[in-house]
Amino acid sequence: MSERSHDKAAAGPVSEHVGSLLSRAADQWRDREFIVLGDQRFTFGDIWRWTTVVASDLVEWGLKPGDRLLWQLPNSMDAIVLHFAAWRAGIVSVPVVSLYREHEVRSIFAQAAPAAVVFEGSNPDATSMVAAANEVVARADGKPPLAILAGSDATADGYRIRRCPAVDEAVSDTALPVLAGADELALILFTSGTTSSPKGVMHTSRSLLVEAASWRGVIGLDSNMVSLMGAPISHIAGMLTALVVPALLGGRAVVMERWNADRAVELIDCERVTVSSGARVFLHELVERYENSGFTGRRLSTFLGGGANIDPELILRADALGVKAFRSWGMTEAPTLTLAHPNDPLERRAYFDGRLVDGAVVEAVDEDRRPLPAGSNGELRLKCGEQMLGYLDPQHTLADVDEEGWFYSGDIGTVDSDGWVRITGRRKDIINRGGEKFSARDIEEAISSHPAIMEAAIVGTPHARFGEQVTAFVVVRDGMKWPGRDAIISHLQEAQLARQKFPVAWRILEELPKTLSGKVQKHQLMKLWQDALTDIAEPG
Repeated sequence: MSERSHDKAAAGPVSEHVGSLLSRAADQWRDREFIVLGDQRFTFGDIWRWTTVVASDLVEWGLKPGDRLLWQLPNSMDAIVLHFAAWRAGIVSVPVVSLYREHEVRSIFAQAAPAAVVFEGSNPDATSMVAAANEVVARADGKPPLAILAGSDATADGYRIRRCPAVDEAVSDTALPVLAGADELALILFTSGTTSSPKGVMHTSRSLLVEAASWRGVIGLDSNMVSLMGAPISHIAGMLTALVVPALLGGRAVVMERWNADRAVELIDCERVTVSSGARVFLHELVERYENSGFTGRRLSTFLGGGANIDPELILRADALGVKAFRSWGMTEAPTLTLAHPNDPLERRAYFDGRLVDGAVVEAVDEDRRPLPAGSNGELRLKCGEQMLGYLDPQHTLADVDEEGWFYSGDIGTVDSDGWVRITGRRKDIINRGGEKFSARDIEEAISSHPAIMEAAIVGTPHARFGEQVTAFVVVRDGMKWPGRDAIISHLQEAQLARQKFPVAWRILEELPKTLSGKVQKHQLMKLWQDALTDIAEPG
């Protein structure tokens, strides 16, 4: 590893490939603790060594710069190391969230065309996932992807992620590829929007590092930061909070295998955590623990909330406990467009969705995409340094990005003259369940494929813990009876739909409210839900 100055490392290499990030950090902070996961602790030097040998293995196995490595792993050291190793080898990292199963993965494989796939060796679905990948490739007359196993339960046969090298084992990165520039493709994330299939979002090194640098500039994070991440690191928020931002700033990341509020309270205290981010459920459960347990230890100081469904009341409750919480506005296509400083006025943190970060330009536009005056309500379009390169499917890009480079978010809101944003609704039909976002249409199509169902509409209705729950409004075919929720759930299981997409509330209607053009009026369905009309039966 070469010597680099503290100033250069701390400034942030936003004009270089993200694969250089970890080696820069190890040069500067070799013996500083970087990752805590369970009872495992690793310094920047440890992670650099481990990443380097795994990157070398990927190259030896035939992967080349620009190839795509698709992986579906739980929060684990293998996932952390693999992410960094792919980048160091110049390979495009393609994380897939754990809720997706064969139904979604087939679409993702078809779009991403990965050269290699990685699954958890102990995952009973791993074999079927690999089979689904090979099925897609075979239909396209392509070469089957290299299948790699991860985890301590992975068999010794075939390809598997190597363990951390011993301290006396020689490690060198001199044989690894020379990395490309900052504007080359580095990351593909999949997000479900208004289409039934997940959309591939392409990011460059520059967009990721500009994004990470904005956290330092606005929130005031530095090398003393200790982050807690309970969300999947396969999400953009988890990746930033647990990997990219700490590596950029020299901070420490405490990563949870899965979210558990009681354990989170303990970790915040004993690890002296300063900042966390995530969906409403995380903040809600922390606040409840602090309010009800008589806890007197160290509390979280800053919480960055992703999602407009973090209500003002929750932020006010958190503030009363000493937790400076605020909402940020962003999406996979442009991760964090707004942030707030913990010392910003409580009224701003509670009732707005953050202030625009430097370099972000956001305008509210009317239905004809004409700009509206400051403070007007309209669809928000944007341009920013953390903006995606585009979608894998060019047709998706054409639909959401105009010739001038404006990305149309589908979110409805206002931007005041000081750059504070307030989200008031959304045009895109997405369910946000505890930070997991997926298409309503996908669920509707699966339910409607049951022979007893004429049509279905899915709405995200309020839920105390997850922010939103999946609620189904269905119309039964003439001459048929409602088969019961268990029969429909069984049908969804057979369709291999992710379990998190299964409706938890059902309403039977004689017909769905529609416009003259035949579009379902989901705001009317939400009103029916809120009014709890007696003529809408809850099926048994």
